[in-house]
Amino acid sequence: MSMPVKKDSLTVTGLTKQVTRTADSGNEVTGVFCPECGVRIYHVLKSVQDVVSLKPGTLDDTSWLRPGSFIWMKSAQGWVPVPNGVKALERQT
Repeated sequence: MSMPVKKDSLTVTGLTKQVTRTADSGNEVTGVFCPECGVRIYHVLKSVQDVVSLKPGTLDDTSWLRPGSFIWMKSAQGWVPVPNGVKALERQT
């Protein structure tokens, strides 16, 4: 699960570790992780530096989250439910 957030509105406290890789699209993606447990906190695309893709499962309170779309459904397991009215995309555009 990812949630786009303006980079300047996000505050992360504590140490982080970064790893940069090249995606299938050729774009560079930098993942930011907890150095203790390895959980990804967010990632940043080189082509879109002002927005991060936050991993909302890392938030203290997730009760207010509601998905706006499901991406990469071509490889989703058949048991993954998509709520009514939520966009489901075969792949990332």
